[in-house]
Amino acid sequence: MPHHKPARAAAALFAALALQPAAQAGELAASVRAQFGSQSLQAGELRWADGPLRSVLTATRIDGGGIRPRLNELTYDRAFAGGFLTVGKKVMSWDVGYAFRPLDVVQREDRRALIPLALEGIPMLAWERFDSDSATTFAWANPTRGRADQARDDEAIAIRHYRQRGARDEYAVLRLSRRNVMEAGASFSQVASDGLELHASLLWQQRPAHGGKALAGFTWTTESKLSIIGEMWTDRSAGPGQQRNRMLRAAQYFDDVEVAADLLWQPQTGSRIGTLSASWKSGPWTLAASYRRYGGLAGRYMQDTALASIQRGF
Repeated sequence: MPHHKPARAAAALFAALALQPAAQAGELAASVRAQFGSQSLQAGELRWADGPLRSVLTATRIDGGGIRPRLNELTYDRAFAGGFLTVGKKVMSWDVGYAFRPLDVVQREDRRALIPLALEGIPMLAWERFDSDSATTFAWANPTRGRADQARDDEAIAIRHYRQRGARDEYAVLRLSRRNVMEAGASFSQVASDGLELHASLLWQQRPAHGGKALAGFTWTTESKLSIIGEMWTDRSAGPGQQRNRMLRAAQYFDDVEVAADLLWQPQTGSRIGTLSASWKSGPWTLAASYRRYGGLAGRYMQDTALASIQRGF
């Protein structure tokens, strides 16, 4: 098959880089993964850092197709004008939510993937300045692209300010682009007690039609390593019936094993998406398995999904 040669070449590249001495390659880490079930996948990931240069390279092959190499991140950082300047492709996530993140106006990704792969960064020119309790970031995302086919690829100017006030973290963002014109929002995360955290986000969008997104949620953890997350949100940019969502997740750790279950439902349509997962991590090895069931309206269009994966780090 035509894809065999590039697949062997990519595998050889990962192996050669992973075996290089650290003194020659700076900080180097690699991992390989095989996934089975409703969708088969083989993936490799290489992370490299040497002084101001950092990069993440992945290669994936899905359902027996051709191998797909991707440069997920490649950045150059240096001190500049009292802060730090970043040039390149970088992952930049900004919000506080678990399942839904309105203030992720630069990085837009699926946060509920069954077995997620490394995020793909955004080309940008960014500057950040921070002190002991605050930070300000200016980012020029996707320079010179204008309006693209997908929102995450749009050229935009984005600003975030962060401040810590005791047990509360506060965030404010502003984004300017041709697609949505102006987006402005704020969020917070408050440690209410030893085991309880509260968080909320609100984003206003000038387009489409003065839309907006809002989130409220909590996390509760116990000394026995039980964690419960509850969130509800509204997304006026989503399709009819999909704008209001509720999510509840519970996870329990047993030494190196995590068992979790969550339920996402949409009151307007009656759609229900339930997920059961388990993972085990010991040293460089990680084993994971997930099952997702679709009910209500979602069950008419989506098939249940079962996945298992094995991952080895180097």
